[in-house]
Amino acid sequence: MPISHTWTINSLEYADAAGLASVVNQVNWTCFSDDGAGLTWQNSGSTHLEAPDPDVFTDYDALTETEVLGWLGASLIAATEAANVLAIQKLIDVEVTNTGAGVPW
Repeated sequence: MPISHTWTINSLEYADAAGLASVVNQVNWTCFSDDGAGLTWQNSGSTHLEAPDPDVFTDYDALTETEVLGWLGASLIAATEAANVLAIQKLIDVEVTNTGAGVPW
């Protein structure tokens, strides 16, 4: 079964800069991956952004999660998803011989 990945933008850090209001300078994100059979992994991080081009600037209130995810870049997204797949694969490869729950008394 293929592993699915769900990206979430947790928060944006912004400041007024270069004559523009609320310029996003950092994106805080999480990538949650699920193998569909009960194994999951998540990776979180922060990505610093360079100053935007004023000619294509989107006002803070008009931003969408899809647009902000695009700022992360294909290489970061691919690397993060690959790391999550590897982590889940390691969980699958671990031989479980004894499991349980409770207390010893």
